[in-house]
Amino acid sequence: MKSDLASAREAYREVKEECVKSEIARSAAEEEGKKACEDLEVERVRCRGLSDDVDHLNRTLLEKEGVVLQAGKMIEDLWAANTNLARSYKEIERANTD
Repeated sequence: MKSDLASAREAYREVKEECVKSEIARSAAEEEGKKACEDLEVERVRCRGLSDDVDHLNRTLLEKEGVVLQAGKMIEDLWAANTNLARSYKEIERANTD
């Protein structure tokens, strides 16, 4: 009977030890899960910020492209006006020399 009691105690000690190890492992897994969720949320926030930055840069780029196109049109118009003005001067000079 003493040996049965000692065996039962040993078996209980082993089961208790396994339960403690299991609880430690479960707790560690929960902590890792929480940490992973926190890291994921940080990345989500960072991604939203980067997305907002990209949207802002795209809008700015489109605005600048519009300004460049307008400036190009103005340059073309000024070039055409300058060409017409130069022709007019040449015509006036020819008329004065004739």
